[in-house]
Amino acid sequence: MFFVQTTQFAMAQKSWTLADCINQALQNNISIQQQSLQNKSAKADVLQSKMAALPSINAQVNNNWQTGFNINPKTNLPEENLTFQTNSFGVSASMPLFNGFQTSNTMRLKLSDYKVSHFDLESTKNTIKLNVAAAYLQVLQQSETVEAALSQVKATRAQVQRQQKMYDFGGLNKSKLMQVIAQLTSEELNLISAENNLSQSYLDLWQMIDIKPDTINKVAKLDLSSSNLQEANKSVELIYVEFEKQSPDVLAAQQRLRSADLQRYIALGGRSLRLNLNASLSSFYSSLSTQNTAYTTIENQPIGYWNNSGTPITVYSNQSYKIPSASEVISLSNQFNKNLGTTVGFTLSLPIFNSWNVNTNIQKSSIQHEISRLNDKQVKQILFKNVTQAYFNYKNAMKKLDASQNNLFANQEAYDISQKQFELGALNVGDYLLSKNNLIKAETALLQSKYELIFRNKILHFYLGKEL
Repeated sequence: MFFVQTTQFAMAQKSWTLADCINQALQNNISIQQQSLQNKSAKADVLQSKMAALPSINAQVNNNWQTGFNINPKTNLPEENLTFQTNSFGVSASMPLFNGFQTSNTMRLKLSDYKVSHFDLESTKNTIKLNVAAAYLQVLQQSETVEAALSQVKATRAQVQRQQKMYDFGGLNKSKLMQVIAQLTSEELNLISAENNLSQSYLDLWQMIDIKPDTINKVAKLDLSSSNLQEANKSVELIYVEFEKQSPDVLAAQQRLRSADLQRYIALGGRSLRLNLNASLSSFYSSLSTQNTAYTTIENQPIGYWNNSGTPITVYSNQSYKIPSASEVISLSNQFNKNLGTTVGFTLSLPIFNSWNVNTNIQKSSIQHEISRLNDKQVKQILFKNVTQAYFNYKNAMKKLDASQNNLFANQEAYDISQKQFELGALNVGDYLLSKNNLIKAETALLQSKYELIFRNKILHFYLGKEL
């Protein structure tokens, strides 16, 4: 049963490498998801800018009931007390043929903005990668701090047991025993604090990569033998020049400058002639539009009189006449075909004065171009500063680690001597505890220096274009 439970626990436990954490963050991080949506929105704007070059087509249908004084649509004369229904149908289309190249420049602008959004997304990913790496290394550092604190507690606990026996046999006064016990309780508090810090570091990491905090999830230790913790053999200037070519922040700033150029061209296009092609198709229906459906034939219709010798004689026509006797409203389909009309034409316009809007847009686009130029310069300056800082931080971290190792070696030697002297009664408890606390500080300083160097190495590798 114990073997089955152990196997199930091992299968359930997840060991997260740095690459696992980074990939998890790239998939689930909210900032990246938000920037991805911005990227999709920019891509939709690119398609819309292309569609703007196509004709704009609209259809409309109207249905009206009119009463009172109106124009009779059948006779086109004004009449009183009319009551009728009308319907109209139409399709219109308009297409810009020339507008100062604003349409084509807008296409280029939206494509440039889409590239900016893509570079911003890559910049966000790089930031998340560095943050995850820092959180991951913080967990490893706190894990080793807990292990070191636990080792110190075990060693001091053994010392307390040894001093307790000496006290029981009368070879040690109670004051010295209590000082060692106080040291033990202090180290136990440090252990509890280290464990709390470790739990908090795990919580920060899990929240950063968006997974549910669980004690079965652990981070894998780094293989420091293959971490390539060696001083960079390139100068700061060379590192900067190579990284500048692929830095998403620099590329985004350069692309924003390109967008500002295009925005200025679009604003200048507001002064240009405009030529549009227009076309329409329309028809209408009226309830007053009727057609005859039946006729009455009239024959021998009197057409005048003939006076013969003073006696009028009625003269009749020898032709027959048909008079409409019934009618109906012409059907919708027949009226639609009968009243169908089309128009095709061109509209040429020249903007002369539009409340100073065109000039204001040109002025603002020029200002934005200058802002983008300065922003491009500033981004490059900040990048050079960051590369320089990363380079010197790495070199200083190497020196700090070397000094911490020497300090630990010296304090370890001093503590070993103090422990032997203390056990032989040749050293008072105060000096012994001072030596032990100095050793603890040296171990802590070495751990901090070790992981600081690893983190500085990761940042420098990032600027060298290597994977974290």
